[in-house]
Parts: sequence; structure tokens; C-alpha cells
Amino acid sequence: MSAILPRLRGLGPVQRAKVLEALTPAELASLDADWREWAHAGQQFPSGDWRTWVLMAGRGFGKTRTGSAWVHELVRCNAGVRIALVAATIEEARRVMVEGPSGLLATAPAFGPQPRFEVGRAQVVWPGGPDGRGAVAALYSGANPAGLRGPEHHFAWCDELAKWRHPDDTWDMLQLGLRLDGADGSGPRALVTTTPRGGVAVLRRLLGAADTVVTGGSSGANPHVAPAWVAAMRDTFGQSRLGRQEIDGVLLEDVPGSLWPQALLERSRGPAPEDLRRVVVGVDPPASAQGTCGIVVCGLDGDGVGHVLADRSAGGLSPEGWARAVAAAAEAYGADRVVAETNQGGDMVRAVLRAAGIALPITPACATRGKAARAEPVAGLFESGRARLAGRFPELEDELGGLVPEGYEGRPKNHGGRSPDRADAMVWALWALLLAPRGEPRVWLG
Repeated sequence: MSAILPRLRGLGPVQRAKVLEALTPAELASLDADWREWAHAGQQFPSGDWRTWVLMAGRGFGKTRTGSAWVHELVRCNAGVRIALVAATIEEARRVMVEGPSGLLATAPAFGPQPRFEVGRAQVVWPGGPDGRGAVAALYSGANPAGLRGPEHHFAWCDELAKWRHPDDTWDMLQLGLRLDGADGSGPRALVTTTPRGGVAVLRRLLGAADTVVTGGSSGANPHVAPAWVAAMRDTFGQSRLGRQEIDGVLLEDVPGSLWPQALLERSRGPAPEDLRRVVVGVDPPASAQGTCGIVVCGLDGDGVGHVLADRSAGGLSPEGWARAVAAAAEAYGADRVVAETNQGGDMVRAVLRAAGIALPITPACATRGKAARAEPVAGLFESGRARLAGRFPELEDELGGLVPEGYEGRPKNHGGRSPDRADAMVWALWALLLAPRGEPRVWLG
């Protein structure tokens, strides 16, 4: 087989097809099943004695494909194995881990038992096995720790742990049921495939555990990812925190002095309230057509607590385009007011929003102080529990993490500075809901 693989690598689709057509069924079966021969260096299964394997890498690294290959290997080597598939939601587990282009169904070896997805029972089943017992991989949600109470498993594949709504509780409940021994006697094991994200306590706990193996790398480590995409992402995000995490796969500490450290963001996270007294859309218009228009929806509940409901920010749009995006956000969330910064256009901003069909009151806001001076009181709302995040907003949270008392430290070095448009939009919305009624700050134009 070692003589075949070098002939395949570097060939175009037509040439590869000709080589594969000439192989015997036995050669095809061996080639199809041997993931270690196909995988790039960062996707190789670790050897040795470990309980948890954390594959933490950038987007496009091949994390999902590695997880699928690992599960197929477990099924091949362990008759009747029971596996837990845990994602942020059941829907994501199905869409990515089972039915996605790198999921279990699409990557099943052509020779051997074929898995089938039982939608109603939320499980993937492999028939047969040496002793007639089939393997089962059941789907679970990181938003529902109680779903893992009771079931026992030999192995677990956990995808995007950093996105789970209840990462600590879900992981702990999974571990209580991860107690069945595999056929090779290696003991229960779990694979965590995730893009890094700070502030997730269980991820840091795993990275420091003696029985954890950590592998990973950047998006560009995968030779099957288009180089043009990697170059475009590096040009867009540069050395920003978001780029370092999502492209380079690096877990970052907080920016020194951050107004929104990761611990505060995680502590402030919770579900969206069912009843809201008011809903406001904060808007930070872009300074150019290439910029991002910050569009963040916030609501006020009956207890006087503000909630960040959605980040609908959009980039690369004309004034008419981002105005329509604002109108769509206001309609989707039943907003009663739009608050828009007018430093970049004054009355033009109001006119553009009106032209997009927004009939709601539009409150222009003129930024008379620096970003940090506006943001600090809003950060205080989060610290006191008067403002919360109704979900996860990676790009918004990345910008919030870069705000410090001296200004904004999250700008990519190769972009000559970039404004935290999403963070600014959120600040305007929460000002309108929680601080402006008290007469602060005096920046409202009408």
C-alpha cells in the first residue's frame, strides 16, 4: 500500500480516478480503511495511555473528519461498542457529525458494515460485528446535561466543546457514564474536537490533566484547504484575537485590563427571557463600503435586566444594504427603537434608515467621548448582573475582550487599526435601555 499512496498524492481528479480503477478489491478495501495513511500529520491518532484526546485547531483543519475516522476505527475494533456523540445541540450533532460532508455517513469505509442513521432515536447504528452485536453512537446536546444521565458508553466524541451552553455540567455528566471498557482494554476514552475559546473552564481543566493528550494546529496545516481561503482569512483577521483562535487554533488569555474578561462573559451568559418590556437595535454604521456595520439587538426584561439577543452585524454592504439589514433585525425581534451612531454621517444615517422602510423611532447618538469611556459603564452593568448575554456571540465577544480602559487593543496589526463595530453597537443599545433614561450620557441628538 505504501507504493500506491505516493502515486495518488499530487494527482488531479482524473489521474487519481485512473489509478484507483486499476486497484484490486482487496487493495481498495485496505486503502479505504487505513485512515492513518490518508491523514495529514495533525490528524494522526495519538498512541500511549490517555483518557482524553483534545484536538484543538483552526477552522478547516480537519477536526470533524478526524473524529469520524476515529469513530469508524472504534467500531471496526470493538464489537457492540457504545459511543456518545456530543455537540452544542442535537441539530448540530446531526448536521455536522452524522450527515455532514465529513460526518459518519459520508466517510464510512466502502468495505464493511455501513452505518444507518435512525432519526427518531437520534442514533447511528452499525449492523453485525464479529459476535453479531451492532455498534451504536447516540447523539447528545451540550445544552442538556441531563440527557447524559443514565446511559453508559465505551467512548465519546465531543465536537466544539467551547460552543456548548453548559460545558462543565455536560462534560461532568458524560464522564459519569463513560465507564465501559473497550475490547483492547485501554479503558473509556473521549475525543474533543474544538476550535479554541477562552473562558471555558472545563477546557482549561482538560488541557492541564495528566491523562490528556493535546494535538492541533492552524487552518493552513490541512493540505486539502484552499490556500486562497487561508490567505483571505489571514488578510481579514490578521493577528486579531479572533484570527489567532479561529485560524491559528491558539487558546488565548485575556487582554490585560480587558473590560470584558472571558470569566465575566461566561458568568453573564444565560437564556433569552420569554417576556421583554423593550427591544432596541444598536447600529454603528461603517466608515467605508468595506467596513462592518455593527448591528446588535438588545432587550430589557421585566426585572430591568438588559439582554444581548442577537448580533446581526454585516460587512461589505452599501448604505442601502446595511440599512436593510437593520430593518430586518428590527422586524425579526420586534424592536421599538433604533439607536444609531451618527459620527460617520449625521443626518445621512437617519435618511438611509428611513429609506429602508424603518418606521420606528430612530435615536441618533453622537460619540463625544472615547470608546472606553462609553464602554466602561456598560461593562459595569455586566459586572453587577444588570446586563447579560442570551447565547454565544463569538465575533462580538472577541471585540468586547479587546476593550480596555485606554481604548481598543483588539485591532489587527496589519490593518492599520479596526473599529470594534459590534461592541460599539451593543454599547449604544444597552445605553438606550439602561443608562440613557437616567440622563447619561448627554450624547443623544433627539
